[in-house]
Amino acid sequence: MANILTGIRIICGLLILCFPAFSGWFYCLYLIGGITDAIDGTVARKMGVVTNFGAKFDTVADFIFAVSVAIKILLAICIPAWLIIWIMIIAMIKIGFHIAGYIKYHEFRTIHSLLNKACGGAVFIVPLFIGGDFVLQAKVVVVIAICILTSIAAIAEGMSILCVNENCSS
Repeated sequence: MANILTGIRIICGLLILCFPAFSGWFYCLYLIGGITDAIDGTVARKMGVVTNFGAKFDTVADFIFAVSVAIKILLAICIPAWLIIWIMIIAMIKIGFHIAGYIKYHEFRTIHSLLNKACGGAVFIVPLFIGGDFVLQAKVVVVIAICILTSIAAIAEGMSILCVNENCSS
């Protein structure tokens, strides 16, 4: 059941590409994708079916969903160059740490920390907020705050990936 929910998120992400950003269908698919992201891990734990595959499948689904939403939003609104650069740096940090973790441990590692969950929740509100009738200054403040949180989460996740089963305090 948990993997079905995760699969639904992938389908929602791909279908989002078929509809205009901030349209009714976009928001419907976006909310379904967000809900499945919020509950798939809980369902797996409650049913006692937590697997390494499920954790990796969840990460792949998150990536597909996030990239699909980002494509629609980036094509729909004008984003300042500094923000695009910041987002690209965050993505490179995350990808770089995952590659380094794979090189170090010869396996793909995923981290589902509370900070990552908080970051995911904060990032989830961006399309809901940006598509609304809020003043530009409010949108900028929210986006900057979320980018700061996401930057911290990316670095913390990377350190966790590289420090699994090791004493990294030294």
